Amino acid sequence: MLRRATVVLFTVVLAAGLGYAQGAKVGGEARQLAMGGSNLGTGIVLNPYITEDPALLLLNPAYQTHYMNYSWWNVGGGTVNGLSTGDNGYGKQNAGVSIGLGKDLVIGTVLSYDPSAVNVVNKILQGGTALSPLPLTLPGYIPAGGRGNGVTGAQTIPAVANVWEVLAGYKSGSLDLGFGFSYGSSNSDETASASGGTSASREASSHMFGFRLGMIMDMGGGSNFSAHGAVRLDKATDDVDLNPKVNGQGGDWSASGTEIELSARLKLHVSNRFSFVPYGAFLLVTASPNEDTPPTGVTALTRSQKLTATGITVGAGGEYKISNFLLAGGLSYQSLSGKFEDTYPAPTPSTTSKVTYSSVPTINLGAEWWLTDWLAARGGYFRMLGKVNNKTDVSNGTASTSTETNVTTPLSYSFIGGIGAASWDGVVTLGIGVRFGNFSLDATVSDEALRRGLGLIGGSQDNINTFGYITMNYSFD
Repeated sequence: MLRRATVVLFTVVLAAGLGYAQGAKVGGEARQLAMGGSNLGTGIVLNPYITEDPALLLLNPAYQTHYMNYSWWNVGGGTVNGLSTGDNGYGKQNAGVSIGLGKDLVIGTVLSYDPSAVNVVNKILQGGTALSPLPLTLPGYIPAGGRGNGVTGAQTIPAVANVWEVLAGYKSGSLDLGFGFSYGSSNSDETASASGGTSASREASSHMFGFRLGMIMDMGGGSNFSAHGAVRLDKATDDVDLNPKVNGQGGDWSASGTEIELSARLKLHVSNRFSFVPYGAFLLVTASPNEDTPPTGVTALTRSQKLTATGITVGAGGEYKISNFLLAGGLSYQSLSGKFEDTYPAPTPSTTSKVTYSSVPTINLGAEWWLTDWLAARGGYFRMLGKVNNKTDVSNGTASTSTETNVTTPLSYSFIGGIGAASWDGVVTLGIGVRFGNFSLDATVSDEALRRGLGLIGGSQDNINTFGYITMNYSFD
């Protein structure tokens, strides 16, 4: 229903667009995805060579000062190929608003956008795939024996699905500053008691809070320098307590994680049409579990575990712009690795597993044509030409073994839009943008719609989507 209502709204926009002045600020995740976006180190679709776009609010909070009195909605949608309608909801949809308090100060909020690794951290206690799209699997930290109160092994920790962020920005001459604080939590608990003092309780919970700082420095002549840093702290708990105590049952466990994210970009004005754009980004996530209280009568664990994920990217490209045409693209080196260390006292073997995906080059390319003053056509291409390195070392203090494999694996993947990680060797996307008055709507176009007909009109029998991902914006100015 939401998709059909959005398509109908879009049709009305097409009919009415010519009759309105253009004050809208177009852009967002749908525009980025349609123009060669990628996602390493940000969790969002981002072509790093597009220097102005509302999606940059999700990366660098200083961009609030560029989008005062502004609201946006990432409506979500089906996959780019149009075959799925199951991609809506938390993790695909988010919204935000920025309100100017005078000409220099702005406050805002971002709702339901979660770039954190908190739902990776809690998997250390539960076991399962911990780092996607890399094939690194954790065995789980909690023994599988009985724990009482109906719990066997690790509890299922509810995923954090309610992250919100408050923002503030300030303009000070040629320097724009931004700050953000984010928080999200989840919890599942149960208590029971009976006469005679018998009681039992269990709790499974996780939470995240983080801070972001950002800046944009106007260097004059059309050039600027921007940078941002973020720190997020993650926590998960799995507790079972019994009264009276029962040997071999109960126990409290926790897992904690730290995330550090940094990025910087330079826009160097070369001519009235071309700007040179180099950039770099770094992401570090460390996480480890702890046995806070062992089951009653059980010796405390001597085993330790640690998960480390590292992402790094450096690249250079440019942005070519004339009155109704924009071309933005470049090449970069990108690497994403995950290391899992499972350590025991000798003579029990300890294992270190590391998987690294590196790409040379990664290609981001996007183009935008404003066919009229209210309608834009877009096209993009994104590809990572890389390889996967898997290495495993096992040692018991006196003897050790090591295995290593390398496989060439060109991947093109995106957190938004539903593109699969292993089945694409390149992504070509199309999109459109419309604006009328202070309102704009941006969408990727399903490639199936081009071959099979519009889903609203001719594709309902096999559920073909007309649009892949949709973003809407409104400017109060």
